Order: sequence, then structure tokens, then C-alpha cells
Amino acid sequence: MKTQQNTPGQKISFRSLFKKALADSLPVLMGYLSMGIAFGVLLVTQVKEANFLWAFGMSISTVSGSMQFASVEMLKNAPQYSLLLVTVLAFLINIRYAMYGISFINIFKAYPWYIRSYLTMALTDETYAIECRCPYKGSTRRNYFLLVSALDHLYWVTGTVTGALLGKNLPFDTEGIDFAMTALFLVILTDLCREKHNILPGAVGILSTLSVLIVFQIFLPLHMNKMLLPAMILMLVLLLCFRKKNKETEKSTEIFPPEEIK
Repeated sequence: MKTQQNTPGQKISFRSLFKKALADSLPVLMGYLSMGIAFGVLLVTQVKEANFLWAFGMSISTVSGSMQFASVEMLKNAPQYSLLLVTVLAFLINIRYAMYGISFINIFKAYPWYIRSYLTMALTDETYAIECRCPYKGSTRRNYFLLVSALDHLYWVTGTVTGALLGKNLPFDTEGIDFAMTALFLVILTDLCREKHNILPGAVGILSTLSVLIVFQIFLPLHMNKMLLPAMILMLVLLLCFRKKNKETEKSTEIFPPEEIK
């Protein structure tokens, strides 16, 4: 099946563009609905007084599944989390989105500020992957970006609100549903580690987390819910050290190249 492309001056009907955006985002629909429902159920069953309005407000404004799952723990143990700690955790959890935005700077800067702001806010992992494969140019590309972003955003909001509405009335125990996000990350990690260059970062993440977990288990058992920040800082420091070492190795290789085989 050939992908329809366009030149900057060529117009594509809104109907065709919508069908294309819908087809491209259907895999995201399945993932966002299932994960969104898990989050909604988790929110209303673990946070007192939480309801579907909470899920709606968080999903409209946050657009970060990992941060929303983490926020359930923060809301459940609110007295133990300062505003500074929440801010730092949010920054570390969502820092990868900044890289997505940087790669689209030259494209987004041509759009009005309100379109640019929404596209940046809605730039999740899955949305970014779809938009990177966009075959269009000019205003058609802008409209395609908007449609994909809005559809993916709608899928997530629908899933979380549905989960929140169902959560209070489920006839079975929902304990363990919070493992859904962990399972998702394990699947993503396993897939990424199939490529050789991703094995080291994956190993650093696992070992850093286990090390901090052991330290907290032995010395700070009453503060286990605060281990996330030290673990992420340790990961970041180790990854930066490995990156610096790799750069030095590459530089050394360039200065002293291997002898040519005669």
C-alpha cells in the first residue's frame, strides 16, 4: 500500500487526512485504553475522595502516563511528599519529552504559538513515533500532527475516565493492578535490549534501582516510597560517566588509530 504524499502547495482533503491519522493511531488506541483504564481504577481505589473528574483533569493537563501512575503514590501519601520533591520527580520522569521537542523545533516554530504549545504538550512517546514518519509537508503536515496528537490525547482521556467510572463498582479485588505500568516498562525494556547498544543503559537502570532498593530496605525501611529520586539520580550519574568514558575512548582511538595491516 502506497503512502499518499504531497508537495507544499498540494491540498489533501480533511477526510482523507483524518482517515490517515486514525489508521496510524489505532495501535495507540489499544494501548492507551488498556493502560488508561488501569490508571483510572488505580486512582479511585487507592486515593480517597478521587473520582472520574480527577482522572479527567489529570489526563487533559498532564499527558504523561508514567507521571500519572507515579502521582497515585504521591496523592496516597501526600504528607510525605514536598512540592520540591514532586517537582524534581516530575522533571526526571518526563525529561525524555524535552528531547522529542528539540527534534521538532525547526518544524514547530513555523506554527502559531497556540498550535505549537499544544503539539509540544501532547508529544508522548507514541505520538512522537507516528509524527516522525509523517509523509506530508507544509500545512498538511501541521494538520496531520494536530489530528494525531488530538486522537492520541482523546484515547488516553477516554481510557482513564472509563477506568475511574468503573473502579468504584468493580465486583472483584483490584489489588495488583498498579503492576500494569511496571509490566509495560519491562516489555519495552526487553524489546529495546534486543539491540546491543541499549544493553548497557538497561543494565545501569536495573542495577541502580536494585542498589538503592537494598540500601533503603536495610537503612530506611520506613521511607521506601522515597527511593525513586535517589535511584534516578544514580542512574543519571552513571550514564553520564559511561558516556564520558566512551567519548574519551573514541577520542583516543582517533588520535592513535590501529596500525594498518600490510
